[in-house]
Amino acid sequence: MEQGKIILLIDDDRDMHIICKKYIENAGYMFISAYSGSEGLKKVIENHIDLILLDFMMPEMNGAEVFNELITNETYKDFREIPVVMLTVLSENYLQQKKMLKMGIRMYLKKPFGYHELVNVIENIFVTSAIELTKKKQEFESADHLKRLEFENRRLRTQIQETYNFQNIIGSNQQMKDILEKVAKVARTDANVFIYGENGTGKELIARTIHSMSRRKNNAFVPVDCMALPSDLLERELFGCENTAFGAAPAPKTGMLELADKGALFLEDICEMNCDLQAKLLRVLQEHQYRKSGKSQVIDVDIRIISTSRKPPETAVAENKLREDLYYRLNVIPLYLPPLRERKDDIELLIHYFIKKFCAANASGCIKIDAEAMSYLTNYHWPGNVRELQNVVERVVALTSNKHVHPDDLPDHVLNNSEISSFLPSPEMSLKDARRKWMEKFERNYLIELLHKCNGNISEVARAAQSNRMTIYRMIKNYNISTRKFNKKS
Repeated sequence: MEQGKIILLIDDDRDMHIICKKYIENAGYMFISAYSGSEGLKKVIENHIDLILLDFMMPEMNGAEVFNELITNETYKDFREIPVVMLTVLSENYLQQKKMLKMGIRMYLKKPFGYHELVNVIENIFVTSAIELTKKKQEFESADHLKRLEFENRRLRTQIQETYNFQNIIGSNQQMKDILEKVAKVARTDANVFIYGENGTGKELIARTIHSMSRRKNNAFVPVDCMALPSDLLERELFGCENTAFGAAPAPKTGMLELADKGALFLEDICEMNCDLQAKLLRVLQEHQYRKSGKSQVIDVDIRIISTSRKPPETAVAENKLREDLYYRLNVIPLYLPPLRERKDDIELLIHYFIKKFCAANASGCIKIDAEAMSYLTNYHWPGNVRELQNVVERVVALTSNKHVHPDDLPDHVLNNSEISSFLPSPEMSLKDARRKWMEKFERNYLIELLHKCNGNISEVARAAQSNRMTIYRMIKNYNISTRKFNKKS
């Protein structure tokens, strides 16, 4: 960590600024906010910015337009070396993201993210920048020294922040118990593993756990995100290159294959790798050796490959996303991770685990979630699975001002998309109690929707509901709803 470095966040979401400020300052860096693209560009000129976090989707001037302005407008020519991390959600334009990587975006960070995800990205970029500067200042040093620097950089970028073992895989569901039993057996072998399941189900956690329990645990676990890089850059990352390869490369590049020797290569979203590169990877698996681009010497390699995919490998083969011959090499041990909606009995267990974890990290007393808030959380469908649940809990712990979490402390998307709206009363309830409970749920959800629509303006809410202001105020008090979150001006 380098104290005194300044990080600028350009994002129109005020909650994102609250959370990032807390994370960044806790990590020892300085934080500056900008709520629009034009304001962000102004802050770049006015301050000595070391890193920019840039939201992809913003009104008026989106992230792509801000970045294009930064690298093409002569006004900002002295600031083009500032590394930029783009903040995105999964649904945003993938083709434009690939184009921007080629233009110079350092990395993408998917929303929502937690403290460790953000700080790891920041530290990785600062480490990379420092090593690049060292290379430029010390060109007289030998290639072996540069290789060691590159190796240390990779080690830092992939350093595991916590011990990966069964204690970190939470679940009492029978499916999870079966998976853990299989993981324990697989870890003792050198077989390649293919883990598939939806985003956020914990594929990388399982992969790292397998590696940490294997005989290769003292050697590198090297992750490669096959979706994040265009094909030419991905090939360079995997195989490395010499000065003569890929145009005017400033220095030899050590590939991920070489770094993973005697360890494990983790190929995330393997089906996003193009078929030509898949064929080259197949040859490495068959021959246990390869040639670095621009170099004739053969390099021997001993690696275990753990791959992941969002879809079953057989489906990927049928859709021509995965070569059949490579499939047989990678899919020695298949592992399916179920989505959180298929293991709902684990949700409350996970919530309590993450609360304890993040309260300890923030050095704060443990908070409690009231019964109604817990109902919303357990009945939400969690499309982002365990990762989304973890980030929601971390956000709640970071933003809550008291020791008890109520429904109003939860994100809007959890409140509005929870299956609690289709409340089914307990058969032990009387008809009168069941009707009252159902009406309470209906009224509360109806009022929250109106408050959203009217930006917290009580007069507008009363008019829309064809009621009077005192009735609305009374309902707000009865249901313990905070109106501050609905006021966009706040």
